[in-house]
Amino acid sequence: MSAKRIARAFSRDASGGTGLEFALIAPFLIMLLFGIFAFGWALNAMSSVRYTLETSSRALHLKNSLTEAEIEAIATEKLLGLGLKDVDVTIAIDPPSGGFRMAHLTARYAFVIEFPYFDQYPINYATTVTVPLVGS
Repeated sequence: MSAKRIARAFSRDASGGTGLEFALIAPFLIMLLFGIFAFGWALNAMSSVRYTLETSSRALHLKNSLTEAEIEAIATEKLLGLGLKDVDVTIAIDPPSGGFRMAHLTARYAFVIEFPYFDQYPINYATTVTVPLVGS
């Protein structure tokens, strides 16, 4: 059958079966589409948080005189600028070993899907970055 004949047959069909099938399948397809976008947003948020922690840890690596509170404030400010909710940044510094210490920056945040009914259920994530503190 050619495409024209199929199109003509489809346009002449008055039974309503096609519309009913579409009405049954459309909600699932729309939710699948929103799920794909939400997954992409979550991956983008995870990548942005990781990048923010890496830039904050770089500031700590380059300037060891910064206090833990200052680094936490820098990272928290950047993460809140991304639109994340319930951001908690912590720093744990290991005791000196072999001439340097290791700093572990951890960010915990809630990712909220901005969609009706889903915004009531945030997804909690945590990301950790480790950086050596040489000469400290």
